Parts: sequence; C-alpha cells; structure tokens
Amino acid sequence: MTLVTEKTAAVFDLSEIKRGDLLWGRHRSWRDGRAGMVTSATGERLTVQYCPGVGNITNHFIIPVSEAAGGEWEIRWSADMAEIQEYNIKADGEQREEEGVDGSASGGIDS
Repeated sequence: MTLVTEKTAAVFDLSEIKRGDLLWGRHRSWRDGRAGMVTSATGERLTVQYCPGVGNITNHFIIPVSEAAGGEWEIRWSADMAEIQEYNIKADGEQREEEGVDGSASGGIDS
C-alpha cells in the first residue's frame, strides 16, 4: 500500500490568463455570454466581474476549472484586445444545432 500518490489535475495556466484581463464567457446553460474583467485567477477558478446593465451595480460569475475542462464553458479573453485567445469556442452551426435556434443565437465578445 502506498502512502503518497501522484495525480494529474486540470488547472488554469496562469501564464495565459491573469487578473485584469478582459473575458467573455458563456456557460452551456446560458443563451448569451457575458463580458467582464477577471478579478481573481487561481489554478482552480476564475472570477469575472461584469455590469449586468441595471443601474450602478456590478455582478460576477465564477468559472471552475473542472467545468471549463469538462467543456461546459466557452471562453474568450485578452490582455490588450490586440490578441484574443479562445477556449472551447463552438462553430456557429454547432451552437445553433445545440440550442435549437435558426441562426439567431448570439455569442460575440460584446454579447
């Protein structure tokens, strides 16, 4: 019997994404994505602050690495908007098929 075992685990690569980066994310259960700013980035989760469009308030959503690795999130992010990175972005046809929509699904960076 072994006392210590080694396991591989999914973690966010913090050399690719950091606090202050702009991020657009869409969970598979959401019709539209949300754009905001990364306020916290750890290997286990990303916290993104966004303006929901109601007065002078902000809200946030959390992206756990387990859900991102499981394909539940579509993510676009950028440190400077000159280069936009993508993770698990589906083609338009694949999105329409999954959502049962006839082409009216939105999913841009400014959704």
